[in-house]
Amino acid sequence: MRRLIAFLVAGVLAISCGSDKSIIKGSIKGLNDSKVVLKHLAFNTQEIVDTIPVEEGKIFYRLKTHSDSPEFYYLYYNSNKIASFVILPGNEIKFSTDTLGNKVISEGSEETLLLQEIEKNAAKVAFKFDSLVKVKSEYDSVGDTASSKSVDYQLGSLYVKQKQGAIKHIYTYPNSITNVPLLYQQFPNGLPIFADSRDVMLFKRVCDSLSNKYPKSTFVANLKDEIAKRDKILALNDKIEEANISGHPDISLPDINSRKRSLSEFEGNVILLSFWSSQDVNQKMMNQELLELYRKYNDKGFEIYQVSVDMDKTAWARAVTDQQLPWISVCDGKGPNSSGVVSYNVNKVPSIFLISKDGSIVAKDIFGEELEQKVSSLLR
Repeated sequence: MRRLIAFLVAGVLAISCGSDKSIIKGSIKGLNDSKVVLKHLAFNTQEIVDTIPVEEGKIFYRLKTHSDSPEFYYLYYNSNKIASFVILPGNEIKFSTDTLGNKVISEGSEETLLLQEIEKNAAKVAFKFDSLVKVKSEYDSVGDTASSKSVDYQLGSLYVKQKQGAIKHIYTYPNSITNVPLLYQQFPNGLPIFADSRDVMLFKRVCDSLSNKYPKSTFVANLKDEIAKRDKILALNDKIEEANISGHPDISLPDINSRKRSLSEFEGNVILLSFWSSQDVNQKMMNQELLELYRKYNDKGFEIYQVSVDMDKTAWARAVTDQQLPWISVCDGKGPNSSGVVSYNVNKVPSIFLISKDGSIVAKDIFGEELEQKVSSLLR
């Protein structure tokens, strides 16, 4: 009887001890005796777990997982990510790759296969993006505006297709943890795929599905925080959209001389708040139209406060100088994460807000004759 009890206890201990263990084993083509680094994703940062020896091109590693929810792990050789995994306790991951991570094959985890597909698609988008940007640069260098604009449309289409692919994945695999990195995926130029305020509904959909399956997951907890932030932004956007809003959020960002300039400096004037990118030729041309408007009405109390969404502050400052823009131009180099962009929930450029003398936002995204007529009426 004692032997039976001992046997049962030993079996229970073996199960409990092994329940948080997983195995990663595989081969790395082109690598004999060396080392690779295993990293773990802690929501938005990667932490080193261990350095794993490679013997005759193969590795074998017993991993103690962090929780009973799926976690993301990445294998690096030098600075190259050569494999990605989604691992649950008890998983045995088998893989093969090379030193550049170009030929990854995995088995033992359906989630890993889904993650692998997402990364392949992202790599294809990045390659296409780089090719189009190179072509656009060539057109810009010879002043071929029409062809350059055509490439802009192709870049826009590429962005839309990437977002559509991400949404399809979310709906096809509603309970997959791989939906989390998809929600935070960025276009190659740094623009978040789900930057629109209405995309919060997708965050909620993913969060609800994963909450049922993995209620203790740290990714679920962080998604809830993200949803709360986006709900606040959406509420602000709803207020901005209301007619004759009383008051507007202030903005204080550095100009080309690194001096903080605030939107509130223009209090009591009619203000055109403009969001733009200096990288777009069409938006540079729009500045010439704004320049005519500014010269015509500036001495009557009309001002322009222009916020750049560029991440390259040097290129932005050069554009402002080259165009000799007389109004306040500001940029913090944070792109879509700039405080001004967030405060006004800007999800596309160009985007403008027209503010009356009493501080009310009275119009949004009007251009040309309509804009001039509105400015003229507000200055009477």
